[in-house]
Parts: sequence; structure tokens; C-alpha cells
Amino acid sequence: MTHADIVALLDALATEAGAKSFWHGKQAQADINYNTPFPQAHLFLMPSRIRGGRITTQVAMCFYGLDKHENGSADSMHIQNEMDLLTQKFYGLFAEAASVELVDDVMDRVPVLRKGASIGTGYLVNFTLSSLVEC
Repeated sequence: MTHADIVALLDALATEAGAKSFWHGKQAQADINYNTPFPQAHLFLMPSRIRGGRITTQVAMCFYGLDKHENGSADSMHIQNEMDLLTQKFYGLFAEAASVELVDDVMDRVPVLRKGASIGTGYLVNFTLSSLVEC
């Protein structure tokens, strides 16, 4: 798979899992855009390795729910829980993706709180995909 193919696949899977907007590359590294729907999926740059006719791609994505400065701890806990469920569903969708596989069937997840001018509550997921070289 090419880089663009992987981005498109991750967009489709994140959307199917419940993300309402998807950001990647430069867009994902900018502040959270409060003018677009939540939950948001942010895909960061993906290093990869070619070996033995396969490409392994390291993926880091963050799923954010809508959080605001005036929200209390109970609101943040609810958002965190919703993003927990969304990432579980996202993980489950890889079983149906024929063109890639999760290496060792592993997805690491870390709860996150993003602070500053834009804040976000959610989960960062890290995993490695394996796919065939295109040519």
C-alpha cells in the first residue's frame, strides 16, 4: 500500500468507528479546530520500513472528544470514556481490513489531555501496520 492508501484506509476506519472529522499531516499537528465536528481523529506523520516485500508503517493517531475550558472533571471523564469505546471499535475494524494487518495484533492506547489554547480529551493510539510493497 502507498502512503495515500494508508491515510485513506485509516480515515475510512476512523469514520466507521465514529469519528466525525479526520485530520492528517500538517493539519493534525495544528491546534484542534473547534469549528469542525467531534469526535476528531488526528493522524500524525507515519515512518515506515520496507523489508522482504512488506512495508511496516508505524501509526500514531489521537482521537479527541469535544472538551472546553469550562468543562469539569465529570465531563472530561465522560469524554475519555467515549473515546475509549471509539478506539476499541476502531481496533476491531482492522480484522475486516484485507489489505493490511496489525503487527502482532497490538494497539497501544494512552489517555490524553491536551492543554493550552485548544484543549482535547481522548486517546492516543500507536500501532504498526503491515502491507505488501506495491511494485
